[in-house]
Amino acid sequence: MSLPAGDPVSEARIRRAAARDEARLGALQKRAYVKYVPRIGAEPQPMAETAATLLQAYEVWVVDGVEDGLAGALVLRSAPDHLLIWSVAVDPTQQGTGLGRRLLDFAEEQARARGLNEVRLYTNAQFTENRELYAHLGYAETGLETFEGRELVHMAKSLVATA
Repeated sequence: MSLPAGDPVSEARIRRAAARDEARLGALQKRAYVKYVPRIGAEPQPMAETAATLLQAYEVWVVDGVEDGLAGALVLRSAPDHLLIWSVAVDPTQQGTGLGRRLLDFAEEQARARGLNEVRLYTNAQFTENRELYAHLGYAETGLETFEGRELVHMAKSLVATA
């Protein structure tokens, strides 16, 4: 499922998902999030949501892999004052390569292009490695929420340049 040779992560071609990606998107979401099931005792929300719903209700961007699979996907929702990163899914064979970081950078590019000064996301409170990564990338924890019996940590990153 690796990216094609000669296609480094920094140059990964991110494209808007289409209806034809539905099955591959669903499979990717499951591959990317299945490792969290034992930790929280349930499917994480991105794994439980159908790909058809994601394609209808959100803005979905994907990175093609090889062997007819997707290497990564980014699910966004635009609001008047921010861009929400609903999900970042990276195929397990690509985790640790920088593809997730590239997708997060792309989300920030999308926010700036829309004149938005903030990117938001949320993650399960038990996903401590994600919280640490997001904090390292400049996201600050802004609140906690209980949703369907799960504790979610809300995070935000300002895109306003500071002097």
